[in-house]
Amino acid sequence: MNILITGATGFIGQSLVRELSRQQHGIRALSRDGSQAQKILGIPAYTWDYSTEAVPEEALKDCDVIVHLMGENLGAGRWTNERKQEIYASRIISTRKLVAAAPATLKTFVCGSAIGIYPGTGDKTYDETFVIPAQKTFMQSICADWEQEAASIESRGIRRASIRTGVVLGHGGMIKTLLPLFKLGLGGPVGSGHQWLPWIHIDDLTSVFTKAIEDTRYTGAINAVSPHPVHYHEFARALGWVLHRPTFLSTPAWLLKLMLGEAAALALNSYRIAPRRLLQEYDFKFKFTELQDALTDLFQNRSTPQ
Repeated sequence: MNILITGATGFIGQSLVRELSRQQHGIRALSRDGSQAQKILGIPAYTWDYSTEAVPEEALKDCDVIVHLMGENLGAGRWTNERKQEIYASRIISTRKLVAAAPATLKTFVCGSAIGIYPGTGDKTYDETFVIPAQKTFMQSICADWEQEAASIESRGIRRASIRTGVVLGHGGMIKTLLPLFKLGLGGPVGSGHQWLPWIHIDDLTSVFTKAIEDTRYTGAINAVSPHPVHYHEFARALGWVLHRPTFLSTPAWLLKLMLGEAAALALNSYRIAPRRLLQEYDFKFKFTELQDALTDLFQNRSTPQ
């Protein structure tokens, strides 16, 4: 298949490019800097400024599948009003333009989303049957509107899947941010430590996206998280264990809020999420269902970062 990937130079995107290339699909990328993306990925890449430009026609030629991962990093600093607009627009406007430009050859549109669509409080378990409320938080608005824009492509008979991703474990993302502190023995729980952390190993997430590309049963919203979420203090203890470092220091919620403002919600919110559709509808086989096994694989079984 001919597959176009946006956000391909990111942590998730690079893993997906490697797997799809191994399967000998024709892969191309859309990026803010096409020449740099081509150097990093070793595949054809096209420059696209979503905010001012139409989608390059050559990138869409004979395209069977679009995988849309593009979006400003939620965790890169405080959420000022300007930053919020950038985070929102990078997902909504880019999706709108991709849907409008979809070629006649397109069969499948796989779009990113996130577990931020759920309330982020308490111990209640949520799955894809959750009804999104009229009054939404900032993160809920981003995810809900992102999914709505992607779903508009279905009116043209094109299959759409929105992958609601949890915290991705691998040599990138949140782990990359936390690793320096934990290696210094300065890691530990954040806030109370009792908030739920919905995680997924990068290999399993890559498999979810691959299945969504290939399997026509994958439609609509799909939670991409392990069946066994953990509390944050359990995660901190497990990461310290595989790194052979103590994890007795904690970061108070008030300090995180002082440093990050509203963006502190990324670490303090509690998301107990179940991958109901993956397990019950698609019989998806997770490679890693236990946190300790996932972290051991990343930091003890692999000689080099992926």
